[in-house]
Amino acid sequence: MKKLVLLYITIFLFGASLFSQSTPYPKDKEGNEIKPEWTPTKSDQSAFGEDEKLKADSLDAKRLPKSTNYWVYGASIGSPASLNFNLGYYFKDVVLRGSGGAWGPHWYGGQVDLGYTFWKTPVIAHSISIVGGYFEVNPFAPEVGRGGQSSYPTGVNVPGYNRRDPSQEDLLIRSYVNSIDSNIGTFLEYESRERQRVHLSQRYIGLTYDFLLGNFFLQVGGGIGQGDYKNPQLLLQMGYLFNTREYHD
Repeated sequence: MKKLVLLYITIFLFGASLFSQSTPYPKDKEGNEIKPEWTPTKSDQSAFGEDEKLKADSLDAKRLPKSTNYWVYGASIGSPASLNFNLGYYFKDVVLRGSGGAWGPHWYGGQVDLGYTFWKTPVIAHSISIVGGYFEVNPFAPEVGRGGQSSYPTGVNVPGYNRRDPSQEDLLIRSYVNSIDSNIGTFLEYESRERQRVHLSQRYIGLTYDFLLGNFFLQVGGGIGQGDYKNPQLLLQMGYLFNTREYHD
């Protein structure tokens, strides 16, 4: 009987101890539990403020510009016309582009590109192009012997001094001017040499790597052709191209 009474007392003390340790709230001096006061008004709202809600479209993909089927247009420096206007179209994996300009009777050029885009994103496009073009220039005071011409215009509108390679008649006129006034003859001789003009032209085909990053455009490659320049030739364009990329979902 004593053992049974001791067992009941032990169970009662042990249960009371467990009950006192299971409550998560602290107690005051009188032994009462201290609980926070809150009065919810809705199922998703508490006295501390409205619970954060997940927007329905927060996990949707952001709108990005098209990675294909758009026009590009702008300007660049380099071959074929020194300063070029550009117009192109990126259609799926194919690139069609034309560039060139005309700045005088003997200063113009044009180039046509047919390319394949092997890597593209809404921001970057890498492609390889087969190009073909033609240009003609008339540089001021060129290097002697360039152009393959037998006579170079000098830009001096004086008989006897208007060709870099003088004929027999030109030499007679120059000799006569020198006999009258050597200073004038020396001046006209100097002007004729300084104002040489030669027409250089070239037809070429080549292979280029094209890089379009946003609106920055770079084309670099090599070509071969016929004309007044040695092969191979460096083909280079660098410029700024606007685009007609539209945003889509």
